Amino acid sequence: MQKGAKEMHQALYRKYRPAVFSDVVGQEQITSVLRYQVMEGRTSHAYLFCGSRGTGKTTCAKILAKAVNCLHPEGGNPCCACENCLAIEKGATSDVLEMDAASNTGVDYIRDIKDAVMYAPAMLKSRVYIIDEVHMLSDGAFNALLKTLEEPPSNVVFILATTEMQKVPATILSRCQHFEFRRISSAVIAERLQYIAGKEDVRLTDDAAYQIARSAQGGMRDAISLFELCSANGQEVNAERVEELSGGSGRKTAEETVRAILRKDGKRIFEIVASTYESNGDLGVFWQELIGYYRDMLVYKTVKGMPPAELQKNILDLTEVEFEQLRELAEPFRYETLLYHSSVLDEALYSVSGRGSAAGRASAEMTLLRLTVDSLGTDQTALLSRIAKLEDRLNSGELGSRRAEEPTKNPTEDAGKKPTEEPTESKQKEQIAVDPSAKPKKPVEFPDFADVLHAYMNSEPGVASFLSSSKAYRLGEKEVCVTVENSFALKMLESRKAQEALERIFRNTENMDVRVTFQITDHPDDTTDILQELNGLQG
Repeated sequence: MQKGAKEMHQALYRKYRPAVFSDVVGQEQITSVLRYQVMEGRTSHAYLFCGSRGTGKTTCAKILAKAVNCLHPEGGNPCCACENCLAIEKGATSDVLEMDAASNTGVDYIRDIKDAVMYAPAMLKSRVYIIDEVHMLSDGAFNALLKTLEEPPSNVVFILATTEMQKVPATILSRCQHFEFRRISSAVIAERLQYIAGKEDVRLTDDAAYQIARSAQGGMRDAISLFELCSANGQEVNAERVEELSGGSGRKTAEETVRAILRKDGKRIFEIVASTYESNGDLGVFWQELIGYYRDMLVYKTVKGMPPAELQKNILDLTEVEFEQLRELAEPFRYETLLYHSSVLDEALYSVSGRGSAAGRASAEMTLLRLTVDSLGTDQTALLSRIAKLEDRLNSGELGSRRAEEPTKNPTEDAGKKPTEEPTESKQKEQIAVDPSAKPKKPVEFPDFADVLHAYMNSEPGVASFLSSSKAYRLGEKEVCVTVENSFALKMLESRKAQEALERIFRNTENMDVRVTFQITDHPDDTTDILQELNGLQG
């Protein structure tokens, strides 16, 4: 290299690729077995490493190739100092061959390997063949490899790697030692990123490290590559920087969206979607993050008996601050409501996905607005959500019996009035004979309307949804008035003959022969206003 010439940059994931088993993080269940086999001289002739991308399959394959050929292994690890280890690291030996099966799918390449294994290694103790993405081989190539795997020479080791084990023939699987590489936890990835950041003299915030780790979905290589991209300008890597370069909207945006849904804040929902769309963010990624947030809330509501620290770390994979924010938002939701919202979001995923799509933006806005009004959903999960809310109102006494209190008389009211005469026996009989259908002075809320509504939902769930927030009031022995939210709901109820159906249910379930009427009210939750309206009906 000429004097003053700069050394070519090496990608961080290659620069910090583990050289020994002890440096591999997140796969201790595999590296411990491989180290033991090397120490005891009991290595297999064929291995199959499978798992998602970036979890260490190729890295462990290269370390194993050095370990079986190392002249001075140390505790199952290669020494990385002997001539064999150095030759393998530099790629200066033909005895270790790494082949990409995605590019070399034909049977001819496997036949070349089959012919080469018959010869002794040129300079190492063993020949090692690393075949990546082995599931891409053709049927003919697999058949050609089969006999070699079954009876290989003693100085040959095959290491097959794949991300799709289900595509590997069973005849190949049965001839290999199978190792399943797990996704690496976010905490382990974040710790590794902080280690690399320290070595590279880059400031990396904890929030950014966790956000990068979650974006990588268990892949260390993807995480390191994203960190290198975010640190390319030499400045601090924070959560905003990661969000900007990764194309995602971040967990914070998903949290704000859930908060807006909980508060039924349509204005804020439009602002969030507009901000994501106008910043050229991927609406599909935003939607997946929102679905993931609902998943976390469902997990929290489902496993409340688990110790919070264990739930936070092992199941939800969140920081303490994120866990507290999740707890705050999840508490007000009913479990049934979370299931309903999750199903709606999942159904809309296809229509929302697509960067820069105006149709996707509209679909996202309409779907989120739908989640703020439960009465807009008529499927089973929506009805279960609304029934659960009714049960909560019943348990809290909100729909319980409310008896109208008689006004207390002021003693001074009778001052100056003539004393009333004592009722005679004939007058008492007249009072007893009063018509029982006479209306009471004040309407009284019917306490068991929830049972009537539940029976109506079983027969007409679509129409009954318009009565989810309704209340029933007795205007006398023969009349019940049911409140509805608006004129549209009233028209729907009348068109489906809801009045006759409710009268029939009152007869069958409550043993009451009454006439049902409907009254529109703009304040379904304000008992005082409802009573005033019904009093007006009575004149």
